[in-house]
Amino acid sequence: MTKDWRYIFYIAILVAIFLLVQLSRSKQFDWRVTYASADANPYGTVALQTLLRQSGYQLNNSYKTFYELKDSIPTETALFAVARSMSVGTEDTNALLQYVARGGHALLMGDYFYGKLADTLGISVDDNLFKGGELFPQKDTLNLHLMNTSFDTLATFPVRNDHIHTHFGRVDSVRATVLIRNEANQPVAIRVQHGQGTLILACTPMVLTNIHILSSDNARLASSLFSCLNSTAITRTEYYHLGRMEAGTPLRFILHNETLRWAYYLLMCLILLFIFFEAKRKQRIIPIIKPLENTTLEFVATIGNLYYQRGDHKNIAEKKITFFWDRVRSNYYLNVSPGQDGFAEVLAKKTGHMPQAVHDLLSQFNAVHNARQIDGSTLQKLSESIAEFWKSK
Repeated sequence: MTKDWRYIFYIAILVAIFLLVQLSRSKQFDWRVTYASADANPYGTVALQTLLRQSGYQLNNSYKTFYELKDSIPTETALFAVARSMSVGTEDTNALLQYVARGGHALLMGDYFYGKLADTLGISVDDNLFKGGELFPQKDTLNLHLMNTSFDTLATFPVRNDHIHTHFGRVDSVRATVLIRNEANQPVAIRVQHGQGTLILACTPMVLTNIHILSSDNARLASSLFSCLNSTAITRTEYYHLGRMEAGTPLRFILHNETLRWAYYLLMCLILLFIFFEAKRKQRIIPIIKPLENTTLEFVATIGNLYYQRGDHKNIAEKKITFFWDRVRSNYYLNVSPGQDGFAEVLAKKTGHMPQAVHDLLSQFNAVHNARQIDGSTLQKLSESIAEFWKSK
């Protein structure tokens, strides 16, 4: 457990160092064009979201297509979508036009308009960057002008040239009304009457980004466009630029709810920490088992003391002689017959002793067998003779 706490301490130190480094770094802007409603970087649109809400608009964000929204959006609610390229498919175009024909209003902004929607409305978009012999105009900033008489037509809104480089080249003049033009008097925002509603198209989506909304008086330009919708309730779909940002996994409900999402993330982190610290290979402590003691000598000593205390020296001596002959049979493979002629000489040759020493030992054995009782000194002398025999063999 002590080691585990040490690892946790090390990880905490590393996390703290990482946080200090990140907090001490200067803020870095992300210059990608996202048009995202929650993006506070230069080319996000969080400033637009704030502007609309402060102006009294009821804004609802979605990641659904026009086809998915057609049955849930009433005609009193306007539709709004911004993307770099507004290429709407057939089903989405039909759903959008049906909604507008019933009296709805929609604002679509994109650098380019392609597909079924552009073909149906009879519009096309030209790019000034690749028009004529001059690839890039000399001026860095161009002005936009409001054309609707209900607006301040004398007001100018400066925008970077490369941010408003497209304009409508072909417009159905019968149904379309120009709302905004650039310095070259080219239409960049139009209003198209369709059925009972209106469809506003603009090829200047960059004017809605944070960097332009917060610059000069350009917020008035965005307010003027949205005022053409004649509705304070707006549903914005970000599907056509960001795609379907909703979680598409079986955990969609959990990930969509902020509280459940953070609880799920915390649970995953705790499981990983448990695996890291506790899922190591462990086993029970192996107990130390003492080996079995050899108690043979103790047993012999106990038995010997028993016989000795009883004074039965002859019995002890005969057992020692029996053990002697058993050892002779095991070591020298001799058929023990001490009374046989020549046995002492054979045993002497096998063991390497002098024949006389063997005769003396056998004489002691015979004396023990023939006596009715022996004293302790005789038993001791016999034991010493047997020990000497095995020691000097």
